[in-house]
Amino acid sequence: MRKMVLVLAVLAGAVAGVRAENPIIRDLRTADPSAHVWKDGKLWVYTSQDHSKSYDTMDGYMAFSTTDLAQWKNHGEVLHSRDLSWGVPGLMWAPTAAYRNGKYYLIYPHSADGTREMKCGVAVADSPPGPFKDLGWIKGVEGKWLDPCVFEDSDGEYYLYWGVNKPYVAKLKENMTELAEEPHLIQYGATNFFEASYMHKKDGEYYFSYNARDAGGEYSMGDSPYGPFEYKGDMLTGVIQDHHSVAEYKGRSYLFYHVQFWNGGSKTMRNTCVDPMSYNDDGSIQPVKATPKTVDAP
Repeated sequence: MRKMVLVLAVLAGAVAGVRAENPIIRDLRTADPSAHVWKDGKLWVYTSQDHSKSYDTMDGYMAFSTTDLAQWKNHGEVLHSRDLSWGVPGLMWAPTAAYRNGKYYLIYPHSADGTREMKCGVAVADSPPGPFKDLGWIKGVEGKWLDPCVFEDSDGEYYLYWGVNKPYVAKLKENMTELAEEPHLIQYGATNFFEASYMHKKDGEYYFSYNARDAGGEYSMGDSPYGPFEYKGDMLTGVIQDHHSVAEYKGRSYLFYHVQFWNGGSKTMRNTCVDPMSYNDDGSIQPVKATPKTVDAP
């Protein structure tokens, strides 16, 4: 009888909750996850493709969706350099996504001439998996690989963050293809910014986070999307290179990121992962340690 009770308890636990295992995408190499909860109630993640020996040959973006963080639907390639009216094959790096006025946007760095001096491309679609249509690029946003991030504030304004070694921010026009102002250099209370700007907001606090040089993810806090921000320190540890995003889903906060060497990966064959993220009473973030473990699904 005791054995039967134990079996029933295990089965009940399996039905009640699902366990997600890192890396969450196991049959493909993906990196630079941009996580979003769209109108359909699903959690969507857009990634770069990372299955080659060189960053320069990275080409095309993928979309994945889930309702439990354990089972992911692969929606395939949603944009590729062959779909663009400009640029070269390859050199399609870390994308970001946004929803505005009934349209879905992919905003991404891409090379027009084969160098790592990139433009900030824009593509639009009527639904989360696309197909996405090329709209060209945002003038005034150019430079080394850019790593753009789009942030929608609670007042309906949209901001673009980007930069390498120095981070910038500017408000976007409603068409999402033009800046509405001159770029602002971000004061973030430190000098270790390298790449991968990211912005999220929780309980009225603005969190500017990024990949620190020779470290993982770090962050600063402020009371405006422009800053200035107060440096707080570690956000993600246990990784050599970080490119992350944050999503609130079913009452919990999740940090999405990539790692290089798990699941047989390498520096240019990375893997997308997720872990829960928590905040302290003062709003600061409890640092997440990247580990190949299971994650309680919502």
